[in-house]
Amino acid sequence: MSSSVASSKASAPLSFMQKLSDPVYLYRPVDSATEASTAPQLILVLGWMDARDAHLARYVRQHQKLYPTSAILLVKASLAALTWDSIGSRGVEPAVAPILEILDNIGSVTPRLLIHAFSGGGSCTLYHLYNHFSRRGLLLPQHITVFDSTPGVWSYGFNVNVLSAPLKASWMRLFALPVIHLIAAIYWIKICLLRLPDNQKTWSTAHNNRNLVKETRRTYIYGDIDKICSLGAIEAHAADAKAKGFNVQLECFKNSGHVAHVMTDADRYWGIVKRTWMGREIARA
Repeated sequence: MSSSVASSKASAPLSFMQKLSDPVYLYRPVDSATEASTAPQLILVLGWMDARDAHLARYVRQHQKLYPTSAILLVKASLAALTWDSIGSRGVEPAVAPILEILDNIGSVTPRLLIHAFSGGGSCTLYHLYNHFSRRGLLLPQHITVFDSTPGVWSYGFNVNVLSAPLKASWMRLFALPVIHLIAAIYWIKICLLRLPDNQKTWSTAHNNRNLVKETRRTYIYGDIDKICSLGAIEAHAADAKAKGFNVQLECFKNSGHVAHVMTDADRYWGIVKRTWMGREIARA
């Protein structure tokens, strides 16, 4: 019996959440009364592009441990959602209703929403959430944000690194690289020559738009050897945010790659998340 349960969990790691749509999952705690004054009422986990369910489930489970009375809304991101604006917007829309329901007093100036956004997928999802609320004449409720390995800056090399990152075996990279470089070249032509919109820039600009974002504070968690969202890109975005009046904290993990910081030092990572929510200064390691 126990082995079959374990097998089921392994094959469906998000089975403990309610599936609202292909990308959107909701967890409701059994008891939401305890710790109501200090825990987030809702946690948004905005996944990176094509992240495995098992990997996302680990972050959701850890949030459950930290905040057992908090509802958790997970939004997954696909390559198609990041590539085509219409697909990204449609994928995110089912997340709007539970946000409005759980955070019933959306005009509150006290943050009850914690956003944990990962890489370009999380950046894209958050951008679409801003827009869905804006179209309703609202702003995404007052929140606190943890940006993990985001936002990045588009470049030819950025495209190559993003598309080749899932290819671990050398033979796979060998066969795929010509196609990846072709895709990167097409994007270079679109963005640099035809001057079509740069999605990465669109999303990152929105995060620092005071007319769109009701944010109490934010922390950027990033790595010094991240080949996708570089240290320089993230620190430049943080500097722009600070200049525009956002409350910003930077947390760089040494020898840590893209969305790998929790594996570098889990205690430090989750300590940063907790102290970001509580608004306490994060001690330097």
